[in-house]
Formats: sequence, C-alpha cells, structure tokens
Amino acid sequence: MREDTNLRQRRGAIEHQRDQFDAQAALPKPHAVSNEILQSWKRSAQAVNGSPACAPRDEHWVTTELWKESPLSIAAKKEQSNMEQLVKEGQLVAAIADPCGRLLWTCASGYMSKLAENLNFISGGHWSEREVGTNAVGLSLKLKRAVTVFSSEHYSPYIQDWVCYAAPIIHPVSGECMGALDISTTWNKHTALGQSATTQLAHSIAQCLPAVDNRADLEIYAMGQPRVLLHGKALCLPPRQIEILCLLALNPDGLSLQQLHMRLYGDAAVSTSTLKADVSHLRRYLDGEIGSRPYRLTLPVWADFIHIWQALNEQRINDAMAMYRGSLLTKSDSPEIEEWRYCIDAVMAQTVHACDSPIQLVKQISQNTSSSLLERERLIELLMQQGSKT
Repeated sequence: MREDTNLRQRRGAIEHQRDQFDAQAALPKPHAVSNEILQSWKRSAQAVNGSPACAPRDEHWVTTELWKESPLSIAAKKEQSNMEQLVKEGQLVAAIADPCGRLLWTCASGYMSKLAENLNFISGGHWSEREVGTNAVGLSLKLKRAVTVFSSEHYSPYIQDWVCYAAPIIHPVSGECMGALDISTTWNKHTALGQSATTQLAHSIAQCLPAVDNRADLEIYAMGQPRVLLHGKALCLPPRQIEILCLLALNPDGLSLQQLHMRLYGDAAVSTSTLKADVSHLRRYLDGEIGSRPYRLTLPVWADFIHIWQALNEQRINDAMAMYRGSLLTKSDSPEIEEWRYCIDAVMAQTVHACDSPIQLVKQISQNTSSSLLERERLIELLMQQGSKT
C-alpha cells in the first residue's frame, strides 16, 4: 500500500513538472525528473509533430524479413524462452529493437498484449525518440546505456500509463550498438528489479552475437554514428581526433602540419600547437601508428566513407547502400570533411531515390543493422505508393 502511494506521488510530481515544461515555465528545483529525461523532452518537443494516438508501424512482411536476417534473431534464441516465461509470470511485454528503434520481436502476456497492440508496441512499431518522443527504447539507443522511463516521463500521452526498462545490446568486441531490449508493464507495477533484469538479459543476448571479421587493423566508421576499431576493439576517441583520423585516411601519402591544419580548421584561428597536441594524443591511442614529417597512418586502414565513394564511382550500388549509415561526421566543420559529406550525400540521395524495389531496400536494411534514414524513408514512400494503387 505504501509503495502504491509512493508511485502515485512520484507520478503526480512528474505530471506537475511536465505541465510546467509544456507551459515553458521555470522548473522547480530539485527536479522531479532527471536531467536526461528533461533533455529528451526538449529534443522531443522539436521532433514530434501533432498528437498521434500510437507509434508508426511498418508492414508485417517488412519486419518479418528484417528479423529473419538480423543478427539479433540468432543472438536472442538462448534467452527467448526465459523472456517468454518472465513475460507470462509478470504481466509484461518484452521487445527487441534494431538500432533505429524499430521493434523486430515482441512477446506479451495476455493482459499486456491488447495494450501493446493499441500503441503499436509490437513488431514493426517505430519507437525512436524522433518518432514518439521520450521512451525507454529511444532513450537507451540515444544514450547507449540502460534507462528507465516511468509513467509521465514518457513524452507522448498514450504511453504514460506504462513503465519501461531498456538496455542497449552492445557487441562485446566491436562496441557497436546492435539494438536494444525493452521490458515494460503498467506504471503501478514498477519495481527496481525491472531495470536489473533487463540489463542482464541484454548483456546475455550481446554475448551471443556473431563474430565480425576485421576489415583492417584500423577500421573507421564515420558515416552516421562514428566509431573506430583498432585490431577489432573499439576506441573511445574525442570528435576532434576522429576528424584528424579521417583526414589522414583520406591522405595516405601524408600531410605536413600546415596542410593538416588547413584541412581541419580552414581559416579558424587555432594554433598549430593545439593540433600537435591532438595528433600526439591520437598517436598514443593508436599505439604509435602515426608517422611524422609528414603525418601519416602507418598501419592498414579501412574507412567506410572512402569505400562508399569508390563503390558509387564503380556503380556498385548495393555495396554503397549497405555501408551508408548516415552523413559523414555531421558535426564537423572541417572544410575537407564538409566537402566529402556534401558529395557523398548528394550522390547517395540520387541513388536511393532511383531505387524502385521495396524488396531490394528491405534486403539492404536487413543487412545493415544501422541502416540510413534515407533508405527507410524511400521504402516507406514506395510502400505508400503501392498502397494507393490497390
């Protein structure tokens, strides 16, 4: 009884703060919600249009194909029976989402099944923050860590009677976020054990993900969400050092200090000593594999943006689409990187728009766990065109 009262008081405090947020009033301190929820509300206010009654959803055949081809379907087999038993006993709904927030697999108790269907919290439902606002699936994928979203912390009203626990599924070797696991129930059944169970299950699924062959000693993925692998293991690099790494990959013969400075900063008033310090730090991350005079990488390198451009020039459209995960380093203002970003995006937009086959797009999306928004929007466009003709 006391726990129920505490949950009601917590929900009331969150609702009060949300009312103030919607009215653009100053929020009282201490906040009833965490800063990560507050920041998510701010992003959601910019992204979510109107007042939809449920999440958007893909056609069933699309999701079936995506789940069949997804490495998550293989990795989840060991834990599926455990999740189904947990769901049945606890009046829960469990879901596995791809990196875009699309639910590929769900399992619900009889009680939660109808509720989930009404919200499109079923396979095919899109639960990214961009689509439905603050929710556990979207926030977990955004922050790359486990989260709980309780009741009115959800941005959209139709999900505010739920509490949702989610954790990202991170590849244990590459560090790539392959998707997220969510376990949800009604808000009045909230328990601190929910997040712990979800996190443990997500970790178990991640341990069963298929191994990925290394493309080179150094792998640079700069399209979409940047990540760098050295000998198959993820490096945690600051954005500036990733920019430097990309510029060195683009110039395999090397760059002088002045050339690197111009390509990185343009006319910005940044001292060469700052650049020297950044290169020195990057060299330590790479176990000394950066040469001097000129600056150059001294180990085999594979970079997605270079290979995408080669594939486009050679008309290997399927290869290019499989590698394209979004724009090149979107926050970079390096003159050379900006030019590459513009050129790749322009050619990819033409390529994807020229694709008239939903089946081909589904195949490309299923083969790429972080498929680009460009491909998904074109697929939706084609499906809507087909629907209007029937």
